[in-house]
Amino acid sequence: MRLSCLVFPAVQKCWPCPLSEWSERGSASCWPKSCIFLSWLEPISILLASLAALGMLLTVSVLVVYIRHGDTPIVKTAGGFIFYCNMAGFLCAFSSTLLVIGEPTSLKCKLQKPVFGISFALCLSSVLAKTVRILCSFESPVGRPSKLQMRLYLIIMGVGPFIQCLICMLWVYLDPPDARRVYPEGEPHMLLECYGDASLGSSFVNGYLCFLAFCALACAMKSQSLPANFNDAQGIAYAMMIFFVTWLAVTPVLHSSRGKMANVVLGVVILLSAYSSLAALFLYKCYVILFRPERNTAKWIKKSTYDHLPSLSLSFLLCKIGLVILGMPRGVVRLN
Repeated sequence: MRLSCLVFPAVQKCWPCPLSEWSERGSASCWPKSCIFLSWLEPISILLASLAALGMLLTVSVLVVYIRHGDTPIVKTAGGFIFYCNMAGFLCAFSSTLLVIGEPTSLKCKLQKPVFGISFALCLSSVLAKTVRILCSFESPVGRPSKLQMRLYLIIMGVGPFIQCLICMLWVYLDPPDARRVYPEGEPHMLLECYGDASLGSSFVNGYLCFLAFCALACAMKSQSLPANFNDAQGIAYAMMIFFVTWLAVTPVLHSSRGKMANVVLGVVILLSAYSSLAALFLYKCYVILFRPERNTAKWIKKSTYDHLPSLSLSFLLCKIGLVILGMPRGVVRLN
């Protein structure tokens, strides 16, 4: 604790400066401490904001590519509603990076982790729902998928993000994160930061994301025997493994870091998770749509699927392809 001293000819009297002020040793005055946080003008903040904006631009670009080629098999296989929910999740995940930049406020601290948690839960639920939808279409009896199988992906799309929303609401209500000032002893500055990231609620948010990622990875591994046109196992595996490794590696760092360093680490982790998932799930598909259109035709899909499963009848394959692409509940679909 710094002391401010008033010197008289016969006596010297010192008193402690307030927490928000400091003084040099032997000084007769106290000065306000400077406030340190991750401001918008710092180079690392500009870099994080630029990467977040680039991620949102790439997400919109993928959305435009899929909309412009909406009548092609790859786009139809994306699942329509599932795909749009996935894109919305990526946009929110990238935009949540901006919440770690700037002066921490009570509202910002309450939104930082929940916004990312809910948006990425939507992304993971979309991946899981699409994989389950394809698995149910191929593993059901010919032309007779059950009503539950045809609706299971919708249940996943609703329940997955809802549980995360419930976790976040309970966290914010019972043990809300908030902004606080930290006064390092003997330093001419104070830290303005969010606290609560190491709480039980934050652990539940991260744990639920890991649960969804594990379920998506397990379903992807089960679907790896399907034809390549309907098999996202490799991309999902890469995305989920990067997600696991990233969060396991930085969780101790997040719990031990303070001030602007904690915000930088959180922003980097969010961007890395979102970029890896976006690239693993959509980069190759966009490449095929834009530069290999001959592989994005019904004829190519029928041929490659029949080559992959030559023992199955053509009518069976056409039925399953129709179930995946068009979502038809029964009957054999003709693909011209």
